[in-house]
Amino acid sequence: MARVAVITGAAGGIGRATVDLFRSEGWYAVGIDRIGEGVGSSDRFLQADVADEDSLKAVFESLEDLGQIDALVNNAAVSQSTRLIDMTSAEWDELMAVNLRGAFLATRYAHALMRERGGAIVNVSSVHAIATAVGVAAYATSKGALVALTRASALELAADGIRVNAVLPGAVDTPMLQGEGDHAERIRSLSARTPLGRVAEPREIAQAILFLSDPLRSSFITGEAIAVDGGALAKLSSE
Repeated sequence: MARVAVITGAAGGIGRATVDLFRSEGWYAVGIDRIGEGVGSSDRFLQADVADEDSLKAVFESLEDLGQIDALVNNAAVSQSTRLIDMTSAEWDELMAVNLRGAFLATRYAHALMRERGGAIVNVSSVHAIATAVGVAAYATSKGALVALTRASALELAADGIRVNAVLPGAVDTPMLQGEGDHAERIRSLSARTPLGRVAEPREIAQAILFLSDPLRSSFITGEAIAVDGGALAKLSSE
């Protein structure tokens, strides 16, 4: 039987690329997103808001017929470019609910379908967990906390044979990035500040996710946060 991967945020740039890559590698890919049905190329698409516990619980209960989940990719996220002092508590709570609480809930509900045979969980964090910028305090906080959750989960779930890691993408050409002002200018600016001289394609982040999900490729890796950023974090801002 094919390995089963569950990918949240499956309608976004990284999510779609991850679904496509897993399927090309012979996995059965389940896509979850809060937008309507029929999005992406997943083997099974389920509509759910990861911030809504009842919705997410129902989704994982509906997957019991699969018998086993081999990989969970917590990719669903939202971003907001608002200075901390201008952000309302409702805006803060909404972002945390999707970016952090959603990963916690998905991990908890997926556990019952992973503990018998083990598996892997990959949390999609961000370079903003390590170094950030003005105007994205809530987003950076959520992604930093996601890395801490990754380490804690790796320790707690190791006894069940479940590995937990995080990928930290840098700038990626996705709809989330495209929604921030002049797209072409933003790409040029980010490319100029990245040592490899360009932003990432979603499929490049998907490759890192697949690597950390595959028991043959990363069987002894857990509790790690791997940057996929073209060298951005290696560069001193003062240089």
